Amino acid sequence: TAQNKFFFSLSDRLPTSGIMPAVVLCLTLWMCGMACTFAAVPPVRFATMYQDHMVLQQVQQASVWGYAPAGTAVVVTLSDGSGGAAVKTTASSAGTWQVLLPAAKASFTPNILSVADAANPEHKSSITDVLFGEVWVASGQSNQAFSVAVPNVDPVAEGKIAAAYANDPGASPNGSYISTAEAIAQSVNYPYIRLFVVGDRHDCTEPIPDFYPEYPDPKHAIAYNWSLPSPDTIAHAPDVMGGGRFSATAWFYGMELFDRLNVPIGLVHTSYGGSAVEDWMSAKVLGGPNGAGSACPGPIVGSMGLPTQQYNGQIHPLLNMTIKGVIWYQGESNHGQNELYSCRFQQMMAEWRREWHVGTAGATDPNFWIGFVQIGPLYGAGGTNESTYAIRMGQTAGYGYAPNPAWPKTFMATAFDLANPPGTKCFAGCVHIFNKQAVSHRLAVAARKLVYLEQGLVYSGPRLTRAELSADGKAVTVTYGVGTEGKGLALRSSNGFETCTANCSDLDSTTWRAANITSATSTTVAVDASNAGGKVLALRYGYAIEPSVFTGTTPAVYNGEGLPATPGSFNVTQ
Repeated sequence: TAQNKFFFSLSDRLPTSGIMPAVVLCLTLWMCGMACTFAAVPPVRFATMYQDHMVLQQVQQASVWGYAPAGTAVVVTLSDGSGGAAVKTTASSAGTWQVLLPAAKASFTPNILSVADAANPEHKSSITDVLFGEVWVASGQSNQAFSVAVPNVDPVAEGKIAAAYANDPGASPNGSYISTAEAIAQSVNYPYIRLFVVGDRHDCTEPIPDFYPEYPDPKHAIAYNWSLPSPDTIAHAPDVMGGGRFSATAWFYGMELFDRLNVPIGLVHTSYGGSAVEDWMSAKVLGGPNGAGSACPGPIVGSMGLPTQQYNGQIHPLLNMTIKGVIWYQGESNHGQNELYSCRFQQMMAEWRREWHVGTAGATDPNFWIGFVQIGPLYGAGGTNESTYAIRMGQTAGYGYAPNPAWPKTFMATAFDLANPPGTKCFAGCVHIFNKQAVSHRLAVAARKLVYLEQGLVYSGPRLTRAELSADGKAVTVTYGVGTEGKGLALRSSNGFETCTANCSDLDSTTWRAANITSATSTTVAVDASNAGGKVLALRYGYAIEPSVFTGTTPAVYNGEGLPATPGSFNVTQ
């Protein structure tokens, strides 16, 4: 069978079965002089993250795995009350089993998923209220972990954001900012979005195959089990490390997908505040100190995470569950990097795709889509114009947009224009932008178009195709293609462009001069070059660390759908 072809990899990555977690816990308590009562551990059972209320991936075969004594014939049954289908396999010598369920279409009908010893059916475990839908993993650092409740720390700032984005077609699917209080209250209206939070793993020197108690260390317990949305589960508290219960970016992304696709959505949140991209790569791929043994040699960023340890404890235990894709919000800890970040981010994406494909016995697409957020402002985090621009380019393989020729199965939301109002009572630093609704909408609209092939949808801000100097050298005509096919350009200011006449390095501000827009059409803008100081050779856009609607520095170029052009530099055709 297909799963047997890949089963060697599962056996290698999964822990030995049996009652070892309970034995270890009991022995620990006994050594401490505490009473110990053995909790019955079913001999045939599911892995830890297979729980009541979970979502399994639709259309693709859903990988399900767990534990049984070596050699046990097990049968996995899925039933919605109308009979159900059974899949059989035999537990490996390591005491693990894996099956691929028949591909199922999304449904709001709850299922019971059971596994039993075929010879002794009384040895059985079941989980209930299991749905089929779209499963997305949300990962990254603190802007991903930023909970729905964070804007509550400064109602005045949130009020300014709500006013500024009250009639903005790019603010949300409905074209306006929703108050945090309203968003939290609405959570109960989405019972078919299901939430799972892995939690922080800061001390995980080797890849773990499963979570506690199967992996016998309480510090590797799941933070929050599969649950339905509620004010508590999405917004327990303001937090940027995962303790606030759920990622605002992932939540609003999931809401929009649910509203448009009308299928159950499973969201798996696994982030670590302050982590660097190196923390989410295996030791083998990262290549040891300074990446010397890898495809991307260079210094390892010191971060709040630890190199490879977020991969070991927060990604590796998930690799046997079939998923649709990943949304990634990270880069702040790697600010200042450009090509090195591009190289490592590419290696990370390749490893995740490869390992998820193998870990799910081929059920997860080996080229699954990865959406990411191009970072916002870095004030208060040691950022400068140069370091911020560098990482924004590094996040996109130097193209400034996604998908791009280097990364065709990616999509992007930029956050460079979404700074908080001045004076905001920032939560753990002003690197954390409050307006996650706009971030999520930009991600979701790209996913709707590229992943789910929604017709008639503009998914990107205006994308520059050509910059041409006029015959008299006094203007540069900039032509946009992708992103103008709907309502065309909709300028919001004349800010953001710079011209260069010599030594046009992206990261050397001394050779660039600000230049205003003088006119525009639905697909072009004319940039003033009369004060460039010579013949314009290059054009740069969106270089500033924190352009903002609140400081009169809103970048100029958006489309009528409210999506912004992204930062970049371009040679000028003479």
